[in-house]
Amino acid sequence: MSGALAGIKIVEAASYVTGPFASQLLADMGADVIKIEEPNRGDPFRGWGERNYAATFCSLNRNKRSITLDLRADEGRDVALKLASKADVVIQNFRPGVMEKRGLGYNDVKKLNPKIVYCSISGFGPKGPYRDMPGYDTIGQARSGLLSLLTDPGKPQGMGISFSDHLTGMYACYGVLSALVNRMLTGEGQHVETSLLRASVSFISENAARYFETGHVPRRKHRTTTAGVFAFEDQEGLPFVLHMSSPDKFWLGLFDVVGKPEWGEDARFNNRQGRTENYDALVEQLAPIFSSGRRDDWLRRLIEKDVPAAPINTLDEVFDDPQVREYGFPVEVEHPKMGKMKLIGNAVDMSRTPPSIERPPPVLGEHTQEILSSLGYDGETIAQLREKGVI
Repeated sequence: MSGALAGIKIVEAASYVTGPFASQLLADMGADVIKIEEPNRGDPFRGWGERNYAATFCSLNRNKRSITLDLRADEGRDVALKLASKADVVIQNFRPGVMEKRGLGYNDVKKLNPKIVYCSISGFGPKGPYRDMPGYDTIGQARSGLLSLLTDPGKPQGMGISFSDHLTGMYACYGVLSALVNRMLTGEGQHVETSLLRASVSFISENAARYFETGHVPRRKHRTTTAGVFAFEDQEGLPFVLHMSSPDKFWLGLFDVVGKPEWGEDARFNNRQGRTENYDALVEQLAPIFSSGRRDDWLRRLIEKDVPAAPINTLDEVFDDPQVREYGFPVEVEHPKMGKMKLIGNAVDMSRTPPSIERPPPVLGEHTQEILSSLGYDGETIAQLREKGVI
């Protein structure tokens, strides 16, 4: 592979979302990622679809090589340590203490590879009263306060996306990249740690700052009101949104489109404070107007007036959007066993070393023989490890 991280070797001992997403981001940039998976079963997300190659798994594991390895077996630990000794980065998302118990913790790897950047991801971190509790995405959202800003208190609902999981993966990637740069400057590796709760609390810093300043507990509606965010339906029930923010030109454009230019002089709506205090009244006035026409017409007229407006697209609409297609999404890749598949591309572009998708998500253990051979294992030893169920 080529890319900004070409030459960086990463060992991933992780499953589900947080660790795999972090290492996939790095793999897109050219890092060589070796994914360690449990023999026969693999990453649990594999089993969420047909042929042990579920869509959820594919969304998190492109550009990687897969080796099956039982980390509970002494021989499996020895292979993992050999991999780590030649790696730049290890990423793992077991519960705190698990990798240490197996002789694969940071201190174990550091003895063999002092320059290692070792990233540990967990639900709640290595210390504290929640250390050993199971941590999943919605738990991270709920305990961090993030979910309280995404749902209404009177009708609480879980989110349709693994928000905390992906946030944590991004923060882990950020930590790993920072540690790699620091190693380049100092020659020293280090231990990087993050968790669902820590990452999610960090992410809501805007609302936390508002709480610290005012003492008022923010809810979902607080932001929609202060930021001038509205959601409406047209005559066919098709949803769309406005994000008005504070520039007066947006509001004057909106009032003109809905045939109410006089609202630009109305004390309720002609300044930010008035619009915030009279948010509900404005919704009541606008809703029947927008429900009398077609979404496409409203959006065309609003955009012509430079008003920030957009349809609430479903995924079939997203991938018909000309701007999304401009990014080259979706990306189609060919797998020798699974055929053609579509994937989302990377969110970042780079002028000299752009991210790319060079490998489709691997079949379970697809690269086991190749990786073990590169570590010096001969065919007979590999066969013995396979017979013992270590690989």
